[in-house]
Amino acid sequence: MKDGKHHGHGFIKFADGSEYIGEWKDGGYNGKGTYKFADGSEYIGECKDGKRHGQGTCKFADGSEYVGDWKDGNRHGHGFTKFADGSEYIGEWRDDIFYGQGT
Repeated sequence: MKDGKHHGHGFIKFADGSEYIGEWKDGGYNGKGTYKFADGSEYIGECKDGKRHGQGTCKFADGSEYVGDWKDGNRHGHGFTKFADGSEYIGEWRDDIFYGQGT
């Protein structure tokens, strides 16, 4: 704790069963950490102000996976996605939507 706010490395488990372990700053998760969602999805990477932000990997409950850039909790920037059906997309994202050319 610093000035009454979470600061440093820590762990929290939420009422819905989700949990976060990682770096805290100014009362929120900021820095590198792991967030396990109640639905079984898991994010490992950088966070800012309690959201996925920076470089990270998310394995979704449906079996798909995204590795790449995040901004304000959304896929944003360059990344690689492997969908549950085995198909893949490498390219740009903007606010969680395919953007521009990809393969």
